[in-house]
Amino acid sequence: MTAPMSPFTVGREDPRYIELSHSDNHRFTVEPEEFVLPVTSDDVVASLQKAVGEGRGVACRSGGHCGQDFVGSPRRDLVLDLHNLNTVGPSADGPGVRVGAGATVDQVQKALFRRWNAALPLGACSAVGMGGLVAGGGYGPLSRRLGLVVDHLRAVEVAVVDETRDVRLVTARAEDPGELGELFWAHTGGGGGNFGIVTAYEFRSPEHLATEPSGLPRAAGRLHVKKIVYPWAMMDETSFVTVMKRFFEWHERHREPTAPESSLFATFFVNHSSAGMLQLMVQQDADVDPEGKVLEDFVSFLTEGTGAVGIPRGGVMSWLTGTRYMSQADCGDVMGARSASKSAYHRAAPTDDQLAVLYRHLHTDHPGQASYVMFNSYGGEINRRAPSDTVVPQRDSVVKSSFFTAWQGAQMDELHLGWLRGLYEEFFAATGGVPVTGGRTDGCYINYPDIDLLDPAHNRSDQPWHHLYYKENYARLQATKRSWDPLNIFHHSMSIEL
Repeated sequence: MTAPMSPFTVGREDPRYIELSHSDNHRFTVEPEEFVLPVTSDDVVASLQKAVGEGRGVACRSGGHCGQDFVGSPRRDLVLDLHNLNTVGPSADGPGVRVGAGATVDQVQKALFRRWNAALPLGACSAVGMGGLVAGGGYGPLSRRLGLVVDHLRAVEVAVVDETRDVRLVTARAEDPGELGELFWAHTGGGGGNFGIVTAYEFRSPEHLATEPSGLPRAAGRLHVKKIVYPWAMMDETSFVTVMKRFFEWHERHREPTAPESSLFATFFVNHSSAGMLQLMVQQDADVDPEGKVLEDFVSFLTEGTGAVGIPRGGVMSWLTGTRYMSQADCGDVMGARSASKSAYHRAAPTDDQLAVLYRHLHTDHPGQASYVMFNSYGGEINRRAPSDTVVPQRDSVVKSSFFTAWQGAQMDELHLGWLRGLYEEFFAATGGVPVTGGRTDGCYINYPDIDLLDPAHNRSDQPWHHLYYKENYARLQATKRSWDPLNIFHHSMSIEL
């Protein structure tokens, strides 16, 4: 078979156009005049130069998992799909790994492990693209032990457009001074679609340079993994509130990075009652705790004395197998679904009243088999850094949450959006319908973007959307935007403002 020319395009008459026009969230379609699928960084530069020279609207995507319409709206003439920029290899200038922006989490995890016995704290959704994951900060099941993905970032290769519409490819490194250093910093959590088109990242962890050939953390030998199902029929409101409070309390007690408990990560899918059950997913590094006592004590602590009984599965697995066992793949009913999500960083447990609100909304008459709140472990090594070390300023939280709903068919949009907004805004009613910074919460996660935060009907707090995501780091991001994207070529409804 002859390899495709580099780059190649897909127009409206191409049978691949229909597939490319849909991203993960089918509420939104991306319908440019054409898609360009670059194979090299030079392809990106050439395609971008042609587009901006002709005054065409342009955007890019890697995995296509943005929850909002940032790629298709405003309407683009051309979209660069980076899936083919997916190589994973050694850095050219010493220890470290270079990762193409189009590589998926699954591709990177396998390549790191099989070539170097290395790991990064990547997310649990295996089909997410690295381009967007890293740009927003990135976290995953290893983050309590290893920090955020961007805590291991050492360089970013990005195509930028200057004030004369000239496109060039620059590499910004952590040690660079001046504007180039600011461009690097902006990519440690500033979100996608703001400064240029990222073509590759380089990762290197200073604390591992002396001991690991790749300059990255070593993967665990084995993982303790468990998936535990709790039938809703066995959990009343009192036991539910108790279990949820204990989930938070455990993370508050074990928030320090050096304790053995930092090797544990849990995701609690608190599903709508129509799904019939709640599901707890837990993993722990078996090299740190061979007997799995930390995991067993955690699971027991959640339900002790409540009457709730879980149905467990899992065991001890090799690292890559255990990681895949815990992953959330793009398959089944989520394919072709329409969805919406909201997020929060939690510095302390919600109040009993808030958890009662959650219980009530989860028991409404709602077709919510795919409606849930996902509570994820946080803290540990994440919280070792200062809020300005990277763009991600939330560095003293203990749990991160995602409020989510998915459905099939546009006729169900208002029903599901209304349910999600009603839950979220009542849960955070005491702080204007949103998780304000300070107090029990600390804002929102830019990789779970939510345009409702721009609307005073939904965000009734005194904190604008950009403060909820970036806090005091926003002004510095604006300065970087003015330096590197002065014509605002890269923009969407929640992009950094000039």
